[in-house]
Amino acid sequence: MRIGQFARAAGVGIQTIRFYEREKLLRVPPRTAGGYRDYGERDLDRLLFIRRNHEIGFTLAEIRQLLDLHGALETMPRPFLRKPNQVKEIIAIGRERLSEIGAKIRTLQTMKQELEFLVRHLEESVPTTCPVAARSVGYGAQTTENKTPAKCPVKPTTRRH
Repeated sequence: MRIGQFARAAGVGIQTIRFYEREKLLRVPPRTAGGYRDYGERDLDRLLFIRRNHEIGFTLAEIRQLLDLHGALETMPRPFLRKPNQVKEIIAIGRERLSEIGAKIRTLQTMKQELEFLVRHLEESVPTTCPVAARSVGYGAQTTENKTPAKCPVKPTTRRH
């Protein structure tokens, strides 16, 4: 496959392929007699692996590590009598990524709850204070304990239409 076909088959741009080659995630392919890069199915499988892992949040360093571990597994004689260290390392990387994803989900859930509160507050009442400030002193509260209006923690910048 030439680079254009290769890029289309993987759903990436040509510059992405060249970037991955510079980063040594992809091998620099042999060239045809006409000077074109010649990619094979194995290259496509590797590029799809890189792309999928990048999409789910793995860094290039982590993808490189996964590729190295996968390469080491391919060279080991089969069948395995026990789980190789490379498999254990892949599991550890996966568990770490799952933990990071869990933290992101919790953050997004908190953001969702705050946004739901804001929208509900604005729908249910005519706001006399900043809804975000009202949230910090209790739902529906319009003043703090010293009877001054709650300060809005968000500074408005430009008006949106």
